[in-house]
Amino acid sequence: MSNSEETKFEQLQIDADLLEATPSANGLWHWILASPLLLFIAWNWIAIADTLSPIPWMWVNIVLSGIAFIALLVLPLGNLGFLVVSMFPRIFQHAGWELQPRETYEIERMYSAKYTYLKRARATTNWSRIFLRAAQGWVYLEIFVIFAGAILMIPLFWSASQFGFGS
Repeated sequence: MSNSEETKFEQLQIDADLLEATPSANGLWHWILASPLLLFIAWNWIAIADTLSPIPWMWVNIVLSGIAFIALLVLPLGNLGFLVVSMFPRIFQHAGWELQPRETYEIERMYSAKYTYLKRARATTNWSRIFLRAAQGWVYLEIFVIFAGAILMIPLFWSASQFGFGS
């Protein structure tokens, strides 16, 4: 028997804690990544609000609907997206969490480790943290929209090609 046949693979079981990660102070890059989806939704939101508003001045409608857009959609949906993704750290690895192992192990065995999450510690909630979580959440929502759109385009493509479009 060779030496490689005798070696048995063992998966490490390591207890670890999760700490909420802070990628940057204000999440500027997250806002930039989420801006295409946010601008599209904001454009439609403001257009509908301007159409339905009894106020005759367009700039007042734009300002009021922009404030309502941020307060009613951007912050709540962004924070909800962040909380949903961060609820499943095993599925969405490295999404909002930093891993802190409770025990030491050889660095060579790091990739064979399975972590058992014991405690989750969220950072203190303040206004900058709320905006950062919302920015991260909107990036996750935009990724979801891109994937959902790609999946929904498959039957649309087959339907269009079956009826003679695109041939």
